[in-house]
Amino acid sequence: MSCEKISWEELDQYKDYNVTSVPLLAAADHLAQACKDANDRYMLCRSDTNEDPRKCLREGQVVTNCTKLFMDKVYKECKMPLARHSTCLDINSRMHHLCRSTQIELDQCLLEKTGISRDFTFYMDKQVPAMQTWPETIREFISDVKCVLKH
Repeated sequence: MSCEKISWEELDQYKDYNVTSVPLLAAADHLAQACKDANDRYMLCRSDTNEDPRKCLREGQVVTNCTKLFMDKVYKECKMPLARHSTCLDINSRMHHLCRSTQIELDQCLLEKTGISRDFTFYMDKQVPAMQTWPETIREFISDVKCVLKH
């Protein structure tokens, strides 16, 4: 069955992963590494076919299945560290800096049990100047304000 020919009624067969956002957030950095290939393929499909999301259902299902497999392993191997870190994030309005001790515990467990460490390799190789994303008019305005403040 081709993804382009899937009807909206057939979408009911695609089941989502029934989990709240907090455990996914708690394990997000590790999940991103574990499912990097599936995520990359999905995002590439979405950027190539931006008119109809049904064209990427198969790639999206691969991402969901990868997430299920990874989170099932996390629940099995690191249930209590994940529960402690998820609870900390939940009661602290998802402010990561308030949950570093539980994050370290979860990181150590995931490194030991899955071999995945908390790496930020996909961001470290990109140097983005602070002003690069600002529109030219804002840059000119800031430059003018700095000039006025000097005098």
